[in-house]
Amino acid sequence: MSRFRTAFARARADRAHLRAERAVQQALTGAPTVETAHELAAISARR
Repeated sequence: MSRFRTAFARARADRAHLRAERAVQQALTGAPTVETAHELAAISARR
């Protein structure tokens, strides 16, 4: 049961990470200026 629980938790964490990455990419794409896009990229790099 422990392996199943570990695998399930890992899959959930992976999905959350991918969801966060997609959100950052959408924010970069929708940034109104180049400066804003650079600021968003810097913030995401610090995570």
